[in-house]
Order: sequence, then C-alpha cells, then structure tokens
Amino acid sequence: MRQESFTPETAPPPARLEFAERRAFVRTWILAASICAVALVFEAPWPVVWLTTSGAVLAMLIERNGMRAEATQRIALIVNSARTEGQRDAIAQVMSLQLAYERSRSVFEALREGVVVVDAGGEIVLANPAARRAMQAPLADPVGRLLWEALTPELAASARDAWQALRQSSRSPSELPLVRYSAIPCRDSVYDLTAVEATSSRTGQDFGSVFLLVDTTRVYELQRLKDRFLSSVSHELRTPLTNICAYAEILDGMTPQANAAGHADEWPEFVRVIHEEGLQLSRLVDAMFDYLQLEGGEARFANDRIDGAGIVRAVAAEFATVLQRRCIVFDCRIPGEAMVLMGDGRRLEQIARNLLDNAIKFTPEGGRVQLTVAWRDEAFELRVEDSGPGVPVDDRQLVFEKFHQLRDHMTDKPTGTGLGLATSRAIVARFGGLIWCEDSPLGGAGFVVLLPGLGQPRLASIGAGAGNAGAF
Repeated sequence: MRQESFTPETAPPPARLEFAERRAFVRTWILAASICAVALVFEAPWPVVWLTTSGAVLAMLIERNGMRAEATQRIALIVNSARTEGQRDAIAQVMSLQLAYERSRSVFEALREGVVVVDAGGEIVLANPAARRAMQAPLADPVGRLLWEALTPELAASARDAWQALRQSSRSPSELPLVRYSAIPCRDSVYDLTAVEATSSRTGQDFGSVFLLVDTTRVYELQRLKDRFLSSVSHELRTPLTNICAYAEILDGMTPQANAAGHADEWPEFVRVIHEEGLQLSRLVDAMFDYLQLEGGEARFANDRIDGAGIVRAVAAEFATVLQRRCIVFDCRIPGEAMVLMGDGRRLEQIARNLLDNAIKFTPEGGRVQLTVAWRDEAFELRVEDSGPGVPVDDRQLVFEKFHQLRDHMTDKPTGTGLGLATSRAIVARFGGLIWCEDSPLGGAGFVVLLPGLGQPRLASIGAGAGNAGAF
C-alpha cells in the first residue's frame, strides 16, 4: 500500500504534534552538546556542566509536555466541532424526513377512502380514520392486529380471500396483482374492496399489501332506485304484453273475412308480426327481470350435483339446427363421460344459451362456431369461440356491462337485449367462477367460463376488470 508523506505544515494534528516533539528533542540535544563543548573549551567544572545540561533537558521536557497539552486541546476542539457539525446535519435530515412524513400522514388521514396497509403476515401496519369506521372497534388502534380480525365480519371474509389470493398469485415483474370485490354490505354502508400487492419495483422487496375500502353507499342507493324503477316497469309491462300475445294467437287461428279490396291474405301476416314482436318484448322484459334479481341477490340458486357436460350437450343440440340454417359450421367438442359439479343446472344451461346466442349474432354466414367443454386444473371449463369480428382489447370489460353492445352506434347493431353477457357474468359469480373474453384461434372472440369442480373452493379473482367476475 502506498504511504502518504506529510510536511510539518500539511500533516494532520497528531502528526504535527509528533513533528514538534522531534524538533524540541533535537534542539535540546544540540543545546546540551553546545553547553558541553563550551564547558570543555573554557575548562568549566563538571558539576556546572552537568547542572547546565540537566536544566536544558528539563526545559525540553517542560516544553514537550506543554506542546502535547496544547495539541491535545486543539484536537479535542476539532473533534468536538466535527461532531457538532455532523449532529447538525443528522438533525436536519431527521427534521426533513419528519416533515415529509407529517405531510404524507396529513393527506393519508384526510382521505375519504379507507386505506389499510398490512405486512406479509396480514397484520395491520397503518389504517386511516375512514378505514377504521369499517372495523369492529372504530375507536381502537388496530395496528398489530390481523386484518380479518379487525374488520367487520361482512368485510373480513372478502379481505382474507383477497389477501390469500395475492399471496398465492404468480406474476411477471411488469404486472400488478389486483383483487376486487364489489357491493359488500357493512352495517348501514356498502363498500367496494380493492387489494394490491406492495412490492418494490427496484429491489423486489415485499412490503405487504394495501387494501382500499371505498364507501359506495350513495352509488349503490342510486343504482337500487333505478333497478327498482326498471323492475316496476317490467311488472307493469308484463300483463299487456301477455294479452297482446294471447289475442294474436287467437286471431292467428281465426279465418278472416275478405274485405272489398280482397286483401284477406294480409291478416295472417299482421297477426304474425304482432305475435313475434310481442314475444320479443316479453323476452326483453323477462331478461331484464331475471338480471335485476341476479344483480340484487334475490335470485334463488339450487345447489345440486349436476352433469355439466350433459347440460351443455343438450343446449348445443338445440342450437345445431339454427346454426345449420344460417350456414355456420358448428364444431362441438364435449366429452362423452359425465362431468359432475355442484350448482344450478338451469342456470348453467342459461350461460351456455347466452354464449351460443352471442356467437351466432356476430358470426357471418359461412363462418364457424366452436364449443368446447373440458376439465382445467380441476375446474369445469366452457369455451365458446367464433369467427366473427372479435372484441377489441379495450372493450373486453365493457361487453359484460348491462345493455352494452359493441356496435350500438352503427346501423348494423345486432338484435338482442344487451343483457346476455351481463346475466352470464352474474350467474358465474354466484357459482364462484370466472368469465372473460379473449382472442379466438378462429379469428373472432372467445368467451371462457371457469366453474369450480366438485368439492373445489370458489375461484380467486385476481386481475382487474369486470370480466373476471369476482364477487358480484
């Protein structure tokens, strides 16, 4: 290692002290030698020489001790000054961090949305007042408690499921795991719960999870009032529509009398139009009423052992004639053996009908529709794909919204209520499954339904977007 050389002027304080002591030592011995030489020249007595030399050495020691004391004092002053400077800088940094923390905490405390931060073990690290209002003891400090033990029972189950789903998720570094549950009742309020994983993008360190509790009571009330209005309208329309259909059927069986112009052939055509339009309106009202019951949680579901493959196979057989009439190639891939799962067979049939009906609407003549049923990781998978125009990536969540149709602003708007996919999503959510839209190898859209198999738990809903079902 290279050694640094110092001069007496550039050396640090301890080295400067050493230089000064050497100088004093050299000066003392030179003085002693000079005294001895003078004494020899003038033939002075040896006692005088000895005393003079001893005095010079004593003076050197006194000077050395003085220099050492002065140097030590100077070093102490320098060290104390440096220490004070460092303490000042440290105090300034701490105050700056405290100020930034207080600003962040003020914003955090003022948020109207509830925010809860939990560590990797699920224990609460931070919770703002809005979040504490959704806890069992709003006035108590929840820090250190498990999240699902601190929250009310209504929110606790969803929060625990979301935390477990985040812990078990596998993702790429560019993805952000996200779990959402909507319309969770809590006391007199309704909450939407969103959970995200807090991981450092730079170091990959796991900081736990962040839960966002949004009070959507006002939005929920408005939605409920609107749905109640639509439900009332549906009931009011049901009776006249039933009468229209009944009278149209009676007229269809009557033999009309020819008028003066001889246009008796027009009567059956008019009756047919009235009858078909009445049935269409009746189907619309039934679809609206069914969806409102599903969305409001009023629809009843059976929980029986059902053969999923058999149910879908029966629906496919009914649609085969329609597909053949429209010159659409129908590829049906359903296993011959039974595929048992727990649920409502009528509702599973409704899902299959809605997906096939949707595929037929958007598949041109000469196109192709493929229906596949299979097991996927111990879950029942129903896949309906078509060769139609497909669904753009930005619209793959919107297609599951009620009354939404992709081309409702064009002249080629497809027929239908716009409730088929929304109803299917609601049913899938009640089954505890997932539904989403993706690209199809046939060139169009592919709609996939995943339902838990026999004895399997509800499927976790990792990922943003209404298409992933989750808690409806």
